[in-house]
Amino acid sequence: MYSLVFLAGLELILFEEGLVLVVSSFLFLISLYGGRKLGGKWFFSILPVFFTLSSVALLYLVTLRYEQQIFAAIASLMYYLSLYGAMRLGKYENDQTARGMNMAAMAATVFFAYAGAYGLYLNFLVPLYWLMLAYLAVTLLVSYQYFSLIKKETRTVWTYSFILALIMAELIWTMNFWPFGYLTTGVIALILYYVLWDIVQSHFLNALSRKRAISNVFLFSFLIILILVTSKWIPVI
Repeated sequence: MYSLVFLAGLELILFEEGLVLVVSSFLFLISLYGGRKLGGKWFFSILPVFFTLSSVALLYLVTLRYEQQIFAAIASLMYYLSLYGAMRLGKYENDQTARGMNMAAMAATVFFAYAGAYGLYLNFLVPLYWLMLAYLAVTLLVSYQYFSLIKKETRTVWTYSFILALIMAELIWTMNFWPFGYLTTGVIALILYYVLWDIVQSHFLNALSRKRAISNVFLFSFLIILILVTSKWIPVI
């Protein structure tokens, strides 16, 4: 039901761009209500809310009609996954399948938010500090939502989430000087976030080891280098 409303909202934006603020506000409220109702806790609204906002932002950056339709379909599927995972976790927090859904929805939300925010920054001359604040807010709240499922000490969860948020805000300030588009930057930011997120998650689960951390750093460093080498560079004027 909620995912169909979400899909209809995206299609309405594509059909009539002048309704973007009205539709976005409606989808925001639906996501806020749906996450809380299905999951039983307010933080389950974080993923659908940020996913809604970032999906609308990315939709503006996709220009070809068929690509917009594909994007809307994929976004609706991930939106459904975020709410379905929240519903199952609301009933049983140790549901591993639901946690997997939540992780997938979290990764999609982070990528959409990072890429969408950077795309708006590049195309609409948004001040850099707004971009950094967007990364800070998304990272802080999305991290808090997931870590709250595996760690019951609220203060500790907020602390680690805030540290991750500060690091990502600093990283996007650095990447701002790189000559790459929003998709490349979004992918690299997601990889960097995942490395940090996995370290914190492993720490909370008492599974952190030097071997695991070093392996992740080497693996994802290779992926980042590969992406940078194969990506199109934007000319700097």
